[in-house]
Amino acid sequence: MADFLITIKKRSTFVHVKNHGKFIKSSSFNLQILKDLQLEEVIAVGYTATKRLGSAVIRNKSKRIMRELARKVITKYGKINFYYVIIAKSNLLKKPFKELELELEKLIV
Repeated sequence: MADFLITIKKRSTFVHVKNHGKFIKSSSFNLQILKDLQLEEVIAVGYTATKRLGSAVIRNKSKRIMRELARKVITKYGKINFYYVIIAKSNLLKKPFKELELELEKLIV
């Protein structure tokens, strides 16, 4: 269990995870995972919600949901020294939160 989550903020980090990481599809979101030993015993998480998803209100709500998912699921089941990038899909707002938790847990474990 990770004690500390850091947020990915630089575009170059997102691109690095995209180019070198593993891509997993799901019905509500996509997940990109990359192991990096230079993270120094933390888990780095990034959140992406594109304009195709909808207006700014919808994108912000989906990011809030993804942050809460990361706080509940990735801190519990995520591996240390890994990058996780969660990419929202339109189905994210239609499902109950408990289903989203189980879905993310299955992708990580």
